[in-house]
Amino acid sequence: MKKKRDSNLLLGDVAYQAIREAITTNQMKPGDRLSEYMVAEWLKISRTPAREGLRRLESEGLLTSHPRRGLVVATLDDAAVHELYSAREVLESTVAAMAARFATDAQISSLQHLVEVEATLLDTPDKMFEHNHSFHKLISQAARNRYLARFLHSISDTLSAHRRVSNMVSRQRRDEVLMEHSELVDAISRRDEEAARTAAAKHIRGALRARVEVQRSEDAREAAGS
Repeated sequence: MKKKRDSNLLLGDVAYQAIREAITTNQMKPGDRLSEYMVAEWLKISRTPAREGLRRLESEGLLTSHPRRGLVVATLDDAAVHELYSAREVLESTVAAMAARFATDAQISSLQHLVEVEATLLDTPDKMFEHNHSFHKLISQAARNRYLARFLHSISDTLSAHRRVSNMVSRQRRDEVLMEHSELVDAISRRDEEAARTAAAKHIRGALRARVEVQRSEDAREAAGS
């Protein structure tokens, strides 16, 4: 019996990771319906681990219960997006300050290298988007707090699931991101916790403004086409 339970737990992780990947890469869109039967058939597993994977994703906010359709990929309204960015600003600022205190010389060197590489990616927004994840992940690691890192990862995934904006942000914004990352790494390398905190907050506020601009552009296009 224990062996079967352990097997279900492992397959539950498989289901969780597979669905999470599909949502955060926008293979599954907000409003798409999911059920344990669908997941079990898709991944060729039993319904028990499929159900476990779905429960975990629902607890993280990536899935939500719809009164008529059952479990669906969560859709965020404008208020939720602003709330998520507010939470992200608080967490990113704290993590940046902790990175300034705890980062190793090797981690600082890696961050400086990532900024140099990012400068070559300004004309390839998708690559810059993926690079951005690596950059922020390294800062989280340098902060040496796995719980803060986990919370940030969850927020990032929820925002990515709602809308992937990498191809829609302007070149001007991409230039600003590079400058903001450079300022953040400079503060961390100087071990200036307050400067790192300020730079991180500025960066997240810029990210929110860019997201709002993308949404407004999409709304205007839809209105013009209706």
